[in-house]
Amino acid sequence: MPEPLLKEQENTENSEAPADESADRTAEPVSLPYALPPPSDAPTPEPKISRGYALQRFVCIFCAMTAIFALLLCALQKLDEILSRGFWEYLSEELLCVDGEPKTLGDRMSAVAFGDLTLSAEEKEEINASLQASIALPRIYYIPKEQIADEIYYEQEALEEKMFDLYSFDYSKVPSGAYPIIPTDLSADSATDLKNDTTYNVDMQEISKAAKLRAAEAITSEPLVLIVHTHGTESFSAEDSICYGENFNHPRSEDVSENIVAVGETLCEALNKKGIPTIHCETMHDKESYIAAYTRSAESIQYYLEKYPSIQYVFDVHRDSLIRSDLTKLRPVTLRNGKPCAQLMIIIGSDEKGAGEYDWESNLVLAEAIQQHLCDDTLGIPRQLYLRGASYNQQYAKYGLLLEIGSCGNSLSEANEAALAFADAFEKVLKGN
Repeated sequence: MPEPLLKEQENTENSEAPADESADRTAEPVSLPYALPPPSDAPTPEPKISRGYALQRFVCIFCAMTAIFALLLCALQKLDEILSRGFWEYLSEELLCVDGEPKTLGDRMSAVAFGDLTLSAEEKEEINASLQASIALPRIYYIPKEQIADEIYYEQEALEEKMFDLYSFDYSKVPSGAYPIIPTDLSADSATDLKNDTTYNVDMQEISKAAKLRAAEAITSEPLVLIVHTHGTESFSAEDSICYGENFNHPRSEDVSENIVAVGETLCEALNKKGIPTIHCETMHDKESYIAAYTRSAESIQYYLEKYPSIQYVFDVHRDSLIRSDLTKLRPVTLRNGKPCAQLMIIIGSDEKGAGEYDWESNLVLAEAIQQHLCDDTLGIPRQLYLRGASYNQQYAKYGLLLEIGSCGNSLSEANEAALAFADAFEKVLKGN
């Protein structure tokens, strides 16, 4: 067998043996169809950056840094205002407001897009009228929900704590032989809550609608309101009293600086300060005779109505007497502006018991209108409205109401606070608010 053939056969049998390195270096690569080129170990050259591109990038970075620096300077100048008003509130107001002329965000966007046009005064008024008639974007105030929740929680917690202290009572502090004065809540469930002692059927929903539609009163310089006291000697308990006895906290007094007449004076002064001309009759009609008190007060009312025909409203101011069978006195009280305030009750008389026909329904509408404002303005001041069969001299004037301001367990300061609350509510009724 020829030698070359044997060498080829030997190479074939030993094909798994490592090839000679020199052979690898000298062997030419085999060219295969569709084969990829061999990988190159040489590094890929980086693209060349032109000088114009580098300058453009530098200018962009410089402009961005300049803008950020300018914003920081502006923020530093307004830092105190931003800290006091809050960042989001300040930002929203600055976006939505223009000095001297409030505009919506849509107006400002239009001004930016189309320019600010010079208009005549008539054209501006016409445009402003049309803008006010359309829906405007409200001003945005950003307050975190957590902060709102915390404020509501803390306010509610503080109110509940004050209420707990107001109504708490320690019987062990009442001395032997004395009777307790218990703070209590007798507030109405709603403005339409009515206790009806008559046989008349009253639709309080219709009364409520009429009260809301009550027109404003024309107020002049002539006397409009008369305050009287059928039971002028009714007095109050001493400040911070928790009990009473035979020799202290007597329910009657002829001193007009400490009995119900003083509360009437507080109401009179409050109404006059509000521009509602009011006259106060300080006569204590029960001083000579308690039984004849309503007859005497009727004479006073007729005298003032004849002397001042402009009087339209007569308020007979009393204080209630709430005493249990065990001689415990009740002190109907709430809080107004953080201070203890007596609860009050409005009594409406009727013609059921022979006073003659008169428009007592208008008095009920008036009482409901006042009650609505009392319920809205202060927590728990009004007790339920009370419709009675007797007239309580309410048939003489155009409008008449009997006011039970506090009770014998309240202090004078608490009753005065309730009188101020009534004055606020009555003012809103007169002015048609």
